[in-house]
Amino acid sequence: MEALTLFHQNFAVAESLVQLYQLFHGLDRCDLSKDLHLAICGHWRVPSNTIIQHASNDHVSVLARSTTRIPESLTIDGGLDFLLRQAVVVACTCIESFFWDALREHVLTIIKARRSGADEMLRNITLKLGDYISIQQYEDPDLRLRQIILNNFERGTLYDTGSIDRITQIMTVKDFWVEVQKICGEDAAHLKRLVSDLISRRNQIAHRADRPVDGEEADGHGLRPINLPWTNMRVQAAKTVVTGGAEVVQAAIRRLDADIHAAHEQEEARRLARQAAVMENRG
Repeated sequence: MEALTLFHQNFAVAESLVQLYQLFHGLDRCDLSKDLHLAICGHWRVPSNTIIQHASNDHVSVLARSTTRIPESLTIDGGLDFLLRQAVVVACTCIESFFWDALREHVLTIIKARRSGADEMLRNITLKLGDYISIQQYEDPDLRLRQIILNNFERGTLYDTGSIDRITQIMTVKDFWVEVQKICGEDAAHLKRLVSDLISRRNQIAHRADRPVDGEEADGHGLRPINLPWTNMRVQAAKTVVTGGAEVVQAAIRRLDADIHAAHEQEEARRLARQAAVMENRG
């Protein structure tokens, strides 16, 4: 499933942002011991009196010459929170891309199987005369039809989890969250709430730069507080929903493919029956 492959490639960025936060969180500036200072100067092949900046935590030490300062954001309280906010934005964008990409990937199968019974969004697509003619003249009519269909609707933004329900309904999935629960074993309501939190926070970051509204708590930078446990739980929930959702969508598409195959066999059987009737009448 191409949409799932793209999701994993893009989602790795969100996971990397969380890992960077874990790696650098809690850095404190401190002086190097004389022996370590001399050893580093020797390693860098610089004079022994070279000024070296040093910051460290339980996971990593950062060393820099005075000409390249260690960024303040690495050592001040809340300075790395932007990594968590970016992880929220990336994770949410990955969810959004996956469901629209999955729909684009399978839209022709949906139309072939459901025809006039397809979702209203697909039924309302109109073709221009030039589009119709190009379908007839194209070497692969199905490919041309798919291109025309995809050009007639644009990928939207996930404003809430209802958008996920809407897209998966178009792909003939009746109760997406319940189906995901069956696959991953996580409570559907809990997963939906976590993803809803993620989408809501992404919207706040995108539209208000994560500034609090009246009455909300603010951190030392005047932004809504964010922390690693809150972010990590919701980012991983996004991954669970998409990996489980991919199986749900694939199962739905397999059923549609089976319907198309059955309809083709029925049509072929009718054709052969008509042909046999014609031959019998001629006899």
